[in-house]
Amino acid sequence: MDELRLIKKIQRNGDRAAADELVQGYYDEIYGFVRKQVSNADIAIELTQEIFISMLRTIGFYDRKRGAGFRTWLYRIAANKVVDWFRSRAYRTMTRTISLDEVEPIDEADFIRQFEDRDFTEKICAFVGGLPPDTQKIFRLHIFGGYTFSEIAGIEGLPEGSVKSKYYRLINLIRKEFADYG
Repeated sequence: MDELRLIKKIQRNGDRAAADELVQGYYDEIYGFVRKQVSNADIAIELTQEIFISMLRTIGFYDRKRGAGFRTWLYRIAANKVVDWFRSRAYRTMTRTISLDEVEPIDEADFIRQFEDRDFTEKICAFVGGLPPDTQKIFRLHIFGGYTFSEIAGIEGLPEGSVKSKYYRLINLIRKEFADYG
């Protein structure tokens, strides 16, 4: 798939075939990114559709010369949509404020092993859904999107040190919150 050619066709004349090809080229990857974060397959499908609708509505503003590759730009849209979904859900269900101020050393390998447990994953995603959007995006892009801290810093326009700091504070907060989990 030559995504730049497809993007230009869509931007110039709204070429539907090019749009279909571009969506099909990324659909499974983006659905997988979303599905890892939400427990319901129907919700994952709806969110994935919303992501691609948003992508197609805003593709006229995409400009590779601004630095971000298309895949990175698409993941930014996806992360924002997932954060919005969790934020709206959290608004109805979470009642406490969460502080990210404490930082302690962690064993990230142990955390990743636990995270592979689906039940644990769902609980963490619900917990993270109640946090500030910038923290959620860093977490989701790193854990579910596989982006490095450097790449996330570029996507979010933040210093790499800030990205790492927010991520590790969140991991420590999660470890404290779920210290009694199996």
